[in-house]
Amino acid sequence: MAQPLVCIGSYTPATGGRGSGITVCARNPETGVLTQLGEPTATPSPSFLAAHPSGRTVYAVNELEPRGSLSSFALGADGSLTPLGSVPSGGSAPCHVAVDPTGRYVLTANYGDGRVSVHPLDAHGAAARHRAVLDLHGDGPDRDRQAGPHAHQVTFDGDTVLVCDLGSDRVWRHRLHADGTLAAEAPAVVPPGFGPRHLARSDPGRVWVVGELTPAVHAFPDGPVVDLATAGPTRNHPSAIVAAPDGRHLYVANRGPDTVTVLSVADGTAHVLAETPSGVTWPRDAALIGDHLYIAGERSDTVTALRRDPATGLLATPVEVLRTGSPTCVVAVPGT
Repeated sequence: MAQPLVCIGSYTPATGGRGSGITVCARNPETGVLTQLGEPTATPSPSFLAAHPSGRTVYAVNELEPRGSLSSFALGADGSLTPLGSVPSGGSAPCHVAVDPTGRYVLTANYGDGRVSVHPLDAHGAAARHRAVLDLHGDGPDRDRQAGPHAHQVTFDGDTVLVCDLGSDRVWRHRLHADGTLAAEAPAVVPPGFGPRHLARSDPGRVWVVGELTPAVHAFPDGPVVDLATAGPTRNHPSAIVAAPDGRHLYVANRGPDTVTVLSVADGTAHVLAETPSGVTWPRDAALIGDHLYIAGERSDTVTALRRDPATGLLATPVEVLRTGSPTCVVAVPGT
């Protein structure tokens, strides 16, 4: 069997980064080492990626202002990426992208203007021009960061679309219909100034949201709040939150202290088990793939892997597994 594939997104010079585009790597499941396959595929600032459930197509949001774009690529068995086209993302500075579980639509979260767009896929798997655009609304008390809506993540819970809106302190909920339209449901509201960035699901019906402006993890519908503020002068700006497959542990990447917080969330409780060095500077994304937690260090130009103990949830010392410019996203390719 061929080695599984992992795709790395990056910031390129288009937005002040040092990356070259999308880097495809073969992953060694035993050691966690990533081996780059060929040269990176050039596309402007593909800050976040998503893979189709079939494993044959990769999507990238190009985080550009005032208008971003959504690019599609056919993924070959050898790790090569063939461009399938690029369409407007429906908004400004798109920073997240997700494929619906049925594989019929791709959704983008546009940070700049708080818009979420729904893109149907054509027969070749390429994303077409958006069919629907959702305009978020609202603001928060941090006037520098929350003057208006800022869609920071779009993800799925079955056919329900969840959107973390850093600007309005809400997690919006919409039902995605078969025709690509969205029907609003009641949003979840976090404390003022929380700035929800990303979320993860552990048990059925339990969602954990991490705040970027207030370093904490908030559980829904009725769970605890866990403070992630660090001691000392270094302020914590959490980024990614990842749930273990068994739902017993969460992992939060912390920019500033450059650590990973390990939380136990078994039995409806939540507490910090450990805070582990990430091995990178400014960990912007994390992905749990197999037995390793991968961390993208945007400012150190490195990706590390931390082996996870599935029994305790604890992480081993980080090992550098790839050097690449301004990595921002780590995504495993399904079926590889």
